[in-house]
Amino acid sequence: MGMWEIDALLTNSIDFIRDSELHHENKRHIVWNLENIPEEYEFDAGSFEKTELTSNFEYKKMNPYQLGKLVMEQAKNSSKNNLIYDWSAFLLNYWNEYFSEIDKLENLKSKYLEEMKIIFEQFNFSDYEPIHASLTIYKNGNEWFNEEQNNLIKWYCT
Repeated sequence: MGMWEIDALLTNSIDFIRDSELHHENKRHIVWNLENIPEEYEFDAGSFEKTELTSNFEYKKMNPYQLGKLVMEQAKNSSKNNLIYDWSAFLLNYWNEYFSEIDKLENLKSKYLEEMKIIFEQFNFSDYEPIHASLTIYKNGNEWFNEEQNNLIKWYCT
């Protein structure tokens, strides 16, 4: 079963970054990394056509938290609060299953999530309708998540 919601998040992010005011080289790094998330982290997503592969360009590998932070910083300046919410949900809800091996949780918080939390807090999402239940932030936790993941989500939302 395809994860169309992850595919949609990545496609929206790729389109957004391509249209951003970022330097062309930065766009290439970010788009290449976004295009490779499904393969790198074994998501059944990524039905989009990969466009960013140039053999004479050395791409800088970024983890999903780096990417999420970069997309959210750009989205904040463009009032694209859907990307802010969806990236937050993606990184929080999929942390334990897909991203817990990237780094220790405390390091992820200090390097990325603290700044992302500040951006998230600047917007009102009370009327926001997530594109799928898997990209819903359950502020009081979720029975499917372990205690550490529920604590992470509660921390992010307070």
